Amino acid sequence: MGSESTDRGHGSPKIGLGRLVAYGMGDIYGGGAFLVIGMLLLFYLTEVVGLPPWSGALIFGIGKVWDAVSDPLMGRISDRTRSAFGRRRLWILIGILPVFGSFALLWTALPEASPGIQILYSALAYILFSTVFTMVMVPYSALNADITPDFRDRSRLSGVRMGFSMVSALLAGTIPKIIIDGRDGGFEGYRTMGLVFGAFYALILIPVVFGTREIRGEDSAAPSGGLMDLLRSFAALGRNRSFRLHMGMYICAYSAMDVLMILFAYYLTYVLKRPGLYSAAMGTLMGCEIAALALWVTLANRRGKGVAFAWGLGFWSLGLVLTAFLGSGTAVAAVLAVCGLLGFGLSAGVFVPWAALPSVTDVGELIDGENRAGLYAGAMTLARKLAQGAVAVPLVGLSLGFLGFGNGAAAAGANITGLRVLLVAGTVPLLILGIVFARRFPLTPATHAVLRDEIERRRRSDSPPDPQVRDVCARLAGRSWSESA
Repeated sequence: MGSESTDRGHGSPKIGLGRLVAYGMGDIYGGGAFLVIGMLLLFYLTEVVGLPPWSGALIFGIGKVWDAVSDPLMGRISDRTRSAFGRRRLWILIGILPVFGSFALLWTALPEASPGIQILYSALAYILFSTVFTMVMVPYSALNADITPDFRDRSRLSGVRMGFSMVSALLAGTIPKIIIDGRDGGFEGYRTMGLVFGAFYALILIPVVFGTREIRGEDSAAPSGGLMDLLRSFAALGRNRSFRLHMGMYICAYSAMDVLMILFAYYLTYVLKRPGLYSAAMGTLMGCEIAALALWVTLANRRGKGVAFAWGLGFWSLGLVLTAFLGSGTAVAAVLAVCGLLGFGLSAGVFVPWAALPSVTDVGELIDGENRAGLYAGAMTLARKLAQGAVAVPLVGLSLGFLGFGNGAAAAGANITGLRVLLVAGTVPLLILGIVFARRFPLTPATHAVLRDEIERRRRSDSPPDPQVRDVCARLAGRSWSESA
């Protein structure tokens, strides 16, 4: 494509394997930490600490007001940072020790404290974790564009990142529960797991800082602006039609994943009555998710990311519908087969939104001429936290309380059928809506080539584009697009 040759023509060296691996390792933290929290924290607070389910809604929701400010602010700060480590890696370096402490504190309970004190402690611990996650992962998500301007290498970086993310998800879905159960499944088990994974997530950030190099942004950071400048910049994201559809896909897929992961332990424990199957079932799901990645990457490159996303969510929906037919007497092989189908479809839902981000950012540059990679990454991180902490966890927590779960154990009259319905009804409609967004998503290999050529034309201030180019750009950017350079 023309955009590929143009990017390479800027003198960017091809990204070697060492730098690919160093960059990709960063999403071991991003892909694993929130998954551990999504799968186990509510279960830990209600079934181990003994807090009522509504406390989960309060604990996860209370930090979202701060997130609404911190995530876009961190994106803007990283866009405008100047340092010897560039715009992004400085913040990853600063965050290494806080990553360890903030994750470990989530799983350190106060067994002798009153419920009110425990809720306050857990809320503060979650706010700390969320803030540290923002400080590290927003710059990390924007780092791709600062490592290389080349389209092919950006895709390779995204692919390696997703591979590490899925391996991390596999580890997060299996190892924590093994550690917890090995320590009798109580307070000590969760505390040990928090210390082990907190140290693990901190250490893997070291190669990201010292194994990558920013060739863009080190000397080009714009002078900092005030609050109004931040608000204007953030509002500009909403004018990007591709970004609006992209966020719809992202929120639907990740919210459905959150609901699935929150309910997975409850489903195995109370519906299938096989809590000991957790590691095998989650391992099968995550293993199939990793194995399917190459297929979805190939389909996305050939037919477009929206097509790959829609097909993946279709298979994922089928797997969720099949869970309604499983029971305590179902053969283990059948349970694992359904888990494998869930992982096969979920793979596309996890991969596509992040792989599409650099192209969506390019559409933003088409609209107003400014590269806001950090701000776009901040908006995605904010959406991720809102989807999990302000929507999925609170609503599922309240629903579980209504159905009779929580307070240390399932009540005698807990509605098991309601739990089964909640798993399907809380996910499949989201996936169907995600498919609707994906079918309208305009970025394909062909339209991306036109997009890159138009950006280069504007940089050169060449003659106006032809009508076909105007039509493609208007479809990508929406009504906010202007032909003026």
